[in-house]
Amino acid sequence: MTMTRHFWARVAAGMALAMAFVASAAAQGTGLIYMHGKQGRANTSGSGDIASKAQSAGMKVMVPSMPWGSGDWEKISVTPEQVFAIIDGYANQLRAQGAQRIVIAGQSLGANMALSYAVARQNVAGVVMAAPGHSPFGSYSRNPSIKSSIEQACQLAKAGQGNQSFTGLDENQGNSVRISTTAAVYCAWMNPRGLASMPVQAKELPANIPVMVVIGTGDPSFGFTENNIYKPAAKNPYSKYVVVDADHRNTDHAASQRIVEWIKGLP
Repeated sequence: MTMTRHFWARVAAGMALAMAFVASAAAQGTGLIYMHGKQGRANTSGSGDIASKAQSAGMKVMVPSMPWGSGDWEKISVTPEQVFAIIDGYANQLRAQGAQRIVIAGQSLGANMALSYAVARQNVAGVVMAAPGHSPFGSYSRNPSIKSSIEQACQLAKAGQGNQSFTGLDENQGNSVRISTTAAVYCAWMNPRGLASMPVQAKELPANIPVMVVIGTGDPSFGFTENNIYKPAAKNPYSKYVVVDADHRNTDHAASQRIVEWIKGLP
């Protein structure tokens, strides 16, 4: 009996070692693009912690400065579709470094664009959305001034006047933001049925792409995210919904280890 137990213990240890080797090999072939939030910056404690842990696991990592950073969102000049082309460039850089598969991830608006990019390109291994933010539908529904701005800009774009200079309103975690751009760009970001509307995009995520959504109990979107973003997107069985004790800005830091472990285990 003792020999039998020892035999199966050795078998279990061997299997665990083999699984760890496979996970390590998979991590070494993974490229991670992690995008910051609206009016944020690339080097935060959350993104830095995730990048450090992912690199230690053997992944290739990029944490780029995106066009919606601090001082940039107020005068953003690119549409979500143009952002996809920027992300394509980062993905190609990671592939050139040896990444065989790409995971697209981000915090707040970065999470929003990670989802939208995955829907548009359908060639990523997984999506990580930490504290997903930027809600055109919510702003349109509850803020008459923003609704008016959206309707004016989208009408101009539809009439072929999208290049016309346009100043419209937005909000970021309860703070009012004024965006000076063109009608087409403003409409592209603020259209409640557009590429930056997560409930719309979540329904379109292919079933072969798993998604991890992380939300903090102190996030204003805590009561909205699971049913309106995660569940419509989570068609793949490896998808995961994680709740952490954090606010909107600290969610990715609070979940950094769990995020990296989820990426390492991607099928």
